[in-house]
Amino acid sequence: MALILGLFFSSFLIPRPLSESERNELGLVLFDSPRPLYDFEMQDQNGEPVNLESLKGSWNLLFFAFTSCPDICPTTLSLLSKAYSELEMPVRIIMVTVDPDRDSFEILKNYLGSFNKDFIGYRGEFDETVKLSQQLNVAFGKIPGSQPGTYTMDHNASLALVDSGGNYVGFIKSPQSSSNIQTILNSF
Repeated sequence: MALILGLFFSSFLIPRPLSESERNELGLVLFDSPRPLYDFEMQDQNGEPVNLESLKGSWNLLFFAFTSCPDICPTTLSLLSKAYSELEMPVRIIMVTVDPDRDSFEILKNYLGSFNKDFIGYRGEFDETVKLSQQLNVAFGKIPGSQPGTYTMDHNASLALVDSGGNYVGFIKSPQSSSNIQTILNSF
């Protein structure tokens, strides 16, 4: 009887890998083999140094965004916050700013805190941001605004998955939903 009960409960407690059709339906792309990341140097929203070592020890979901984004960024961070509240495993949610000229540490910290106090912000020099974004297949660029001296940022809204060893294992395509993000992250 104990064996039957053990098998029954373990089927609910042990994550089940998603099938290929489930991954496709959820918008999850997993690579055949994890891709090791190269070191980078940035700072978190508190001004503390972060690098590749900072990604190790826990799963990470990285989102390249900016605080003055009118739509995609706040929507995605809201979805992430909702999903985060019901995750079964610890996952770090990291927003890497693509607009360090406007996103000071204080702005980044306040912005992320309005979504979830546990979210982490990374801010780096342009070259370091490009270095990390290229490793995670994320494109971004500055787009001139309608008024002289103004601009916005264009970026893709995929969510990069980095495992606890600091390897890029895949990404979640946009658009996302909180339930899809939850299902994906709870499958690892």
